[in-house]
Amino acid sequence: MHATRWAISDVMTRTAMAVGREASYMDMVELMPQWKVSALPVLEGEGHVVGVVSEADLLPKAEFRRDNPRSPEQRPEAPKPERCSPRSA
Repeated sequence: MHATRWAISDVMTRTAMAVGREASYMDMVELMPQWKVSALPVLEGEGHVVGVVSEADLLPKAEFRRDNPRSPEQRPEAPKPERCSPRSA
């Protein structure tokens, strides 16, 4: 039996959401389920990807503790995510 080969384009999200470096951990926690993604690219300047934050990256962070000064009721409004379009190669 011959296995079917999948390409990344078969499974990738076509419209990606991204955040800037200034986004907080809690912003990411709120945005991921909202956009139904498990990771978000981090952009800088003219849309250059400088990193990726995944759900696994967020799990061990101390920011989730109750005594955190940036708890949801004390945080400023979350920044708006940036919509990314695929670039032509």
